[in-house]
Order: sequence, then C-alpha cells, then structure tokens
Amino acid sequence: MLVRSPFCIGIGHAERKPKMAAPMRVAARAISLYKDVTIVRSVSVLPSVSGKVLMTSQLNQPINIQPCRHVSFINKLTADQLWKGVLAEGSGAMRGARGKRTKKRTKRDLNIGQIIGEGRDAYVWPGLNAPVMTAGVIHRIQKKDNDPEREQKLIEERDAWYKMKSKRLKRQRGWTGGTLGGTSLGSPDPIGNRKFEDFEARVLEVRNVFNMTANMGRKRSVRALVVVGNRKGAAGFAVGKAQDARTALKKAKNKAVNVLYYIERYNHHTIYHDIDVTFQNTRIKMRKQNRGYGLQCHRILQTCGRLIGLEDLYARVHGSKNPLGIVHCFFKGLTKEQETHQQLADRKGLHVVEFRQECAMRPIVVASPSDGRVREEPEPEDDIPDIKLDVKDVKKKEGLYKSPWEGIYRKEYRF
Repeated sequence: MLVRSPFCIGIGHAERKPKMAAPMRVAARAISLYKDVTIVRSVSVLPSVSGKVLMTSQLNQPINIQPCRHVSFINKLTADQLWKGVLAEGSGAMRGARGKRTKKRTKRDLNIGQIIGEGRDAYVWPGLNAPVMTAGVIHRIQKKDNDPEREQKLIEERDAWYKMKSKRLKRQRGWTGGTLGGTSLGSPDPIGNRKFEDFEARVLEVRNVFNMTANMGRKRSVRALVVVGNRKGAAGFAVGKAQDARTALKKAKNKAVNVLYYIERYNHHTIYHDIDVTFQNTRIKMRKQNRGYGLQCHRILQTCGRLIGLEDLYARVHGSKNPLGIVHCFFKGLTKEQETHQQLADRKGLHVVEFRQECAMRPIVVASPSDGRVREEPEPEDDIPDIKLDVKDVKKKEGLYKSPWEGIYRKEYRF
C-alpha cells in the first residue's frame, strides 16, 4: 500500500512503527514504478521526536486508488512546438506538399486583449497586474467582478484583430480592388527615438517567387516592392522577401526608409526639364508640364510621383514594363539625369534664361553662376548635345499626329 503525504511517505499499518530509512527506500522505488498513481483519501503522517514516523489514520476503510496523468502534450510542450505542429512546418510536411499552391496558415497570438496574471477567473495580483498600495492601503489578492461575457469579448477582440478581409475605405484601396498594388501601409516603424510620421508607404508589387532546392523542392516565398515618401522631395524604394506577404511588406517598408533620395522639384510641382532615361530594357520619357496638368503617366509612376511631391508630369514607358525596372529607371532619371537651373549655370558659366507665355515670352533670368563670373567665350560646337527627336513628337509639332485618346475624358486616379 502506497501512502503519500506532505511530510513523508511510508508503507505499513498504523500500529506498526518502522524506521525512517526503510520506508523512504521503498517509497522511492514505488514512486519510480507508479508515477501516475494518486490517492483519493489522504493519510496524515506526523514526525515524532525520536525520529520515527507516526501515522494517525484509520486504515480500516478501503482506499480507492485510480490512475491519472498529471501532464499531457498540451501542457508539456512549449507554444512554439505546438504551433509548429499546427502549421505543419516540419520538413516532412513541406516535402509532401511541395508544389501545391495551398493557403499558408499563419501563427496567431491567442493572448490578445488579456492581462498577465488575470487568467480565466480574472484575479488581481498586487505587484503584477495592479499596484501594491494605493492611498496608504495595501491591496490583497482578490477576484474581479464576475463578468459572464468576459471570455466572449476576448474572443471577439482576437478575431477582429486577425480579420484580413475587412472592408476598406475607397481612398485606402489600391489601383484595383483585388490586388495590393497602390494600397497604403501607413508610416514606417520608428528607429530608436526617430519617428517617420510624415512619411507614407505604398505597395507597388507583391508576387510569389520560387526557389528549387534539393531537400524541399520548390520553396515558395513572397517578394514585395514598396515606395515611401513625405511629399516634400524625399522618397525611396526597397524590396522585401519573406515567407508571407505581411512580413515581406513590413521588411520592405522599414528598409526603404533607410535608403532615401532627395529629388529637386521646379516650383514644388514638376521637374526642371525634359528627361529621357534608360535602365536596362526600360526607357522612360518625362516631359515638364505647367501647373494644373496633372500626372499623365503609368500608375506606378503616379504613385511614386505623388509620394515625391510631383503634381504635373507627362511620362511614357517604353520597352520592359517590369515594376522594379520602372522604379529604378524613374529614380535614376530624377536623381542623376535631372539638373537644376543653378547647377546648369555653374556648369556652363552663363546665365540661365527662361521664356514664359504669361510674361509675353520675355527672357527672365532664373539662375546665375555662383562665383559671379560669366563666360564670354561662345559655346563650342562639340559641347552641343546631339538631341534625338521622337517621330511622334515631331509630328505633333507639325500637326500631323493625332492621339486616338484625344477628346476622351480620362479620370485620373488620386489618393
């Protein structure tokens, strides 16, 4: 017969008084053999002065012994191990489902809305989830008011947090309702004490990429292209890769804010001059426009232009329409190919003159050399750029070309 008590463990009858060493040896062996056995009725054991065990219990009544398990795989394993089994992140599960375009399960935080120490019964623990003392009164461990709907409210709050297909406002939608392109991601995460509240991030592309490995086969990942800007000339873009779209977008957003470009704008609304730029197989023609013209260009260029702070621009994309190539080409033209009036005056050593229709086409000096010395020598012939004219531009000047979209109302996308 096995007897377990808070003080010691012994085996025998109540009238019998064995020595201390023998019951302990037998009890240790019994514990090693019967780990999952417990006693329904407890027996009180008191130590005597002589060092022997005194048992005060009536063992005439039968004792019911039933097996039970104190631990299971739910409270034995850690949360990460349990989630690994639920999400099937093992190598065997991935090999069995390789090449399958199934919906990936994501790990969820089941503790949203809960306060540490409360538990299901909502207890108040001073020093843990409540102050120890208030107005000179020491708080004690106590139970909160019983709220029958408390657990239901926690479940609703948790489900609302992870509800992906929530209804979004029209201004928060992207280019189309079914894709993430053009949607807003808010401000980037702060870095230390520096915050980026005046910056905004927009999604340009989200696509699945696959890598062929020897063990896992086709390994899927998500690549996201994000652009950030403060609408005052500072902007940047970056690419983020992860196993799911949410992590990839967060990586790209926080990475883009670390690689910013400052782009000069003419009168804070357009570019300084016409630009023709090429990046790999992508070519972009950008034309300077007057105020009120708007952004008549590719939707990727519209999104980038608004985050930069451009309001009036005409641009046309030729060649490859790869989104990453378009963004590279656009930023290359604005940062490396564009030249301000002051930079042109310093390079040429001449005054920069502009002719405007609102000023009756009279010359207006917009920039002069910084050192004040103007070059008197004429422009050398070799320094005159060889401008490549586009056939359509020439026909437009001569009035021989008419766009098929001329006269058709076009609604411009704005956010």
